[in-house]
Amino acid sequence: MKTQIEHLTSDRLHQSYTRIRHKSGLTVCVLPKRAAVTYGVLGVNFGANDRIFRMTDDAVYAPMLTTETMPADVFHIPSGCAHFLEHKMFAERGGEDAIARFARFGANADAYTTPDLTAYLYSTTEDPYAPLEILLDFVMNPYFTEENVARERSIIAQEIRMYDDSPMQTGYYNLMAALYHTHPIRDNVGGTEETIRDITPAVLYRCHEAFYRPDNMVLSVSGNVTPEEVLAVCDRCLPDTVTANRTQRIYLPEPKTIVTDHVTAQAGAAAPLLYFGVKDNCLSSDPTERLRHASAVDILNDILFCKSSAIFSDLYAKGWINGRFGAEYEHNETYSYTLISAETAYPAETADAIRTYLADRVRLHDITDAQFARCRRVMYASSVTAYESTEDMALDCLDSTMDGTELFSSVDIMMQITKDDLIDALDALYRPECMAVSVVT
Repeated sequence: MKTQIEHLTSDRLHQSYTRIRHKSGLTVCVLPKRAAVTYGVLGVNFGANDRIFRMTDDAVYAPMLTTETMPADVFHIPSGCAHFLEHKMFAERGGEDAIARFARFGANADAYTTPDLTAYLYSTTEDPYAPLEILLDFVMNPYFTEENVARERSIIAQEIRMYDDSPMQTGYYNLMAALYHTHPIRDNVGGTEETIRDITPAVLYRCHEAFYRPDNMVLSVSGNVTPEEVLAVCDRCLPDTVTANRTQRIYLPEPKTIVTDHVTAQAGAAAPLLYFGVKDNCLSSDPTERLRHASAVDILNDILFCKSSAIFSDLYAKGWINGRFGAEYEHNETYSYTLISAETAYPAETADAIRTYLADRVRLHDITDAQFARCRRVMYASSVTAYESTEDMALDCLDSTMDGTELFSSVDIMMQITKDDLIDALDALYRPECMAVSVVT
């Protein structure tokens, strides 16, 4: 394929950027901005949830498949592979690891793994293109040996033990296990000490071959860069053609029901922690539909659970909660949920109060025009201020592109949301049979 270039502009935000479909298949987003810091991030569409997959050249192809009957040519990889691979990509080669290579050009580097993606990033106040070459080089060219994998396995095992001792991690993953029957969102991103023992150089190379392909990645660079120079770096570092085979993710069917409505655990928490989860079964394979639903839920949750909400005022006045109270919404093509968290000495009473509050909101639909206008205005302002930061711009552009939309679409769709959309989301999401509680004492 030939390299394709398009320029995207938002009249609403008075912002623009260039999106390039490189001949290798890589999607490149370049956001020029006069700033002290240039920020680059390379996202791989491979996260902790991607545990079953097959490589195929079938004429009839779908990137994701939900099935009870596994094809014969599937790969099952241990929990924690994406996170382990992220660690190992920085491995020393030629006497120097990737972090040291970035430092030689005055750049800082880091990486992170989520359920849905792995991201490698750098920031610099100096030459923005030399670190970009390093980024593309070390991510595209892995180096694994039995020795360096064994060494990393012990490091990650210590990290897993540290997270296992975290009350917040315990509460969160217990909640996911209460909400989901089969979906890997219920498992720790880093895996367990048992599962990482099965991660070998062969497994890591297989994952890299399947997912670390330019056509399965997005590069987002914001700051003192030009599209022409970024494209020149990509031409030097990437192949001229798209990889022939494709990778198909496979998921087990996930029931709409929850596993259990309550789970309790003990950990070294300073005060009891409450995690109240609501499983959202409004899933869609259409990126725009997902974004529209998520925008409505985000505005709705801000109305329901912000510091000026009725439930916060009531619980705070009773002395049941402190300032650590709030809600967040996570969504993807295969899972989505609302998580309401609180630090409370009265977890049972607080959970009951939240259930009653949500039932009343569903019954009464008492969302006022003033609440709707205020919360949407606050969210719009937050979106606009993100354009002041090269880091926020690069990361937001990465996330939207990986999800199949583009940077400006989130604001445009948010401003199209109506109060009726919030009522629809309220009725669809906050169903008693989809609610579960996780308490850490």
